[in-house]
Amino acid sequence: MLAEIISIGDEIVSGQRLDTNSQWLSRELGHLGIQTRYHTTVGDNLSANIEVLRTAAERADWVICSGGLGPTLDDLTRQAISEAFARPLELDSRVLEHIRGLFARRSREMPERNIVQAMFPRGTIVIPNPHGSAPGIDLRVPVGNRESRIIALPGVPAEMKDMWYRTVTTRLESTLDQSCGRLFFQEVKLFGIGESDVEARLPTLIARDRNPTVGITVSQATITLRIAARASSESDFQKSIAPTLSEIRDELGGLVFAEGPLELQDVVLNLLQQRRQTLATLELGAASWLGNWLLHANHQDETCVGCLAFGTLNRARDYWLTSSDPNSTEEETYCCLASELRQRTKASMALVIGIYPHEAELKNVTSGSFDFQFAIADSASAHFETRKMGGAPDVLGPRVAKTGLDFLRHYLLGIAQQ
Repeated sequence: MLAEIISIGDEIVSGQRLDTNSQWLSRELGHLGIQTRYHTTVGDNLSANIEVLRTAAERADWVICSGGLGPTLDDLTRQAISEAFARPLELDSRVLEHIRGLFARRSREMPERNIVQAMFPRGTIVIPNPHGSAPGIDLRVPVGNRESRIIALPGVPAEMKDMWYRTVTTRLESTLDQSCGRLFFQEVKLFGIGESDVEARLPTLIARDRNPTVGITVSQATITLRIAARASSESDFQKSIAPTLSEIRDELGGLVFAEGPLELQDVVLNLLQQRRQTLATLELGAASWLGNWLLHANHQDETCVGCLAFGTLNRARDYWLTSSDPNSTEEETYCCLASELRQRTKASMALVIGIYPHEAELKNVTSGSFDFQFAIADSASAHFETRKMGGAPDVLGPRVAKTGLDFLRHYLLGIAQQ
């Protein structure tokens, strides 16, 4: 079973509003075992709507539309479906009474224009909308020797989701071959390696014709491998992907930091919590990525005792190291900062990261990379390393912060960084 999702509205194609409906619908279809093959976005133009509807019906078993069911002249979905499949619009008196009742309960008179929301292409099974004036459309249309099913829902996310759960899911499930199972997903998250390097080390894993399939995405320097397979249950799915997970673990080892939805900061905080340890952090320069993440993570009240930031190394040194030697090496300075931070905050561990460049530096740099410093201190010792990193401004900051977190993760686990 293949699906296509159509998002309708000028506000979507113009970029004024983010299309979150398509993402949500794709995920829900996947849970039912229906693969979404296409996403289409179209503006409020009747001929364009007719064209994309016909194209979608030709290539998909399920066509799920969101938007364009309002009462105004630019709400064209019902008319487009009507003309695309030669199904004249017909008035549903029961739906009209429901809409009139909605207005009456709000002590308002229904405008005549809202009558159009009670009109449906012939053959439609109405999808009730308990909370709004835009019922949905459920219509089967013949396409050659098969049929395609058109589902049209309002663009308002709350109404769309409520109608999906109340009505659409049940209707879809009743037509599916349950023996095929549903689609399950498992994420494996990596840090410290590039996308092309992952593919080079696991050359057969990303092949599109394998089962289970493995997709690869990158977000703010984190690599996510997304394993997908059909199964009748979660336990059967886990059994089917076990060899794939083993291959990933064996080849990538410590580069894997999570199997599931956890982010790197969550993993580090969990490790600290398991050890009943606490953490203090100090970031230098023009950003505080790490502090922001930690202060929003679940365990920060118990585990993270302080997230500090200073604009320059000199200011941090003057504040924390009142008797520092001006001839100290960079490594000595950072290790002293980490040790002093740990002692003053009474934390088990301290992490210092420096120095996030300012925007002007990012624009003017010619080499394309900067040197960054990282120091960790616990009650026994301090450890330092320096890394050269570059990249786009919106990626460099997160990469630096995650490098510090990964340095700490490897230290806590007692494993060497790759």
